[in-house]
Amino acid sequence: MRVNKILNNNLVLSKDENNDEIIVKGLGIGFRAKRGDKINESLIEKIFYPENHQNSIQMQQYLLSIPEEYFEFVQKFVDHVKEESPDLQLNNSIYFSLSDHIMGAVERFKNGISLKNVLLLDIQPLYKKEYMYGLKMVDKINHTFHLKLPVDEAGFIALHFVNAEEGQQNNDNYKIAMIVNQVQEIVKNYFSDITFNESSLYYQRFLTHLKYFAKRYLHKELQYDEDENLFRIVQKQCREAYGCVKLIYLMMEEKYHYALSKEEMMYLSIHIQTNVDKSRAAAKKSS
Repeated sequence: MRVNKILNNNLVLSKDENNDEIIVKGLGIGFRAKRGDKINESLIEKIFYPENHQNSIQMQQYLLSIPEEYFEFVQKFVDHVKEESPDLQLNNSIYFSLSDHIMGAVERFKNGISLKNVLLLDIQPLYKKEYMYGLKMVDKINHTFHLKLPVDEAGFIALHFVNAEEGQQNNDNYKIAMIVNQVQEIVKNYFSDITFNESSLYYQRFLTHLKYFAKRYLHKELQYDEDENLFRIVQKQCREAYGCVKLIYLMMEEKYHYALSKEEMMYLSIHIQTNVDKSRAAAKKSS
């Protein structure tokens, strides 16, 4: 196994025995290394196997954007879960999605923001084992990072475990893809002057949110607490994106006979505005 590219001191790209690209993680594995050097296998902590080149780029973005302390924390916890409960059959996506979520949860808590999980009472009986690990992880997060995250986070974490379970049969995939594509089409037409970087971390987060939304809609789980004050703040700060969200509202009402809640409109506005701002900043930088 040899170094193909150095991402940082702890991450390198390589090839497996089938000549497929892999991401190799280990403390100091890239330090002073050069392309073509043989990898010191004693330093290897984890090997990630991307499905394709695009997936590899996304994995690299996550690994380079998430602080090491969060990724290390999640890696140790998930590895323990895999050993303790092999029946869950967790795939590699859990390391990235959960690290990203925990980073966001910690930052929100430090900024005085706490998200209420309105699906918590549904998650507890439906995903007992995943929820149990969610509770354990929240307790460990609070102890490790000296926080007081609420029990709602255990529900969010449980859903990350559910999403990462291999072999899950989901007959809703086509419908979910349909809704996600319809929303994307509205966004791209509304902001026709912008070329979105669909491989960026921000856009992938937007797609993840859309998939969760579509899944919750199909299972009739869209129940929210309306925070009028927060909604007005987001409406004002994301004025441009909110205009696009109103078209999404009309599409959902016309095609699916569903009226988006203010909370869902708020989250969509935040995601869309973030992608608009990032895309414009990137275009300005390259011009």
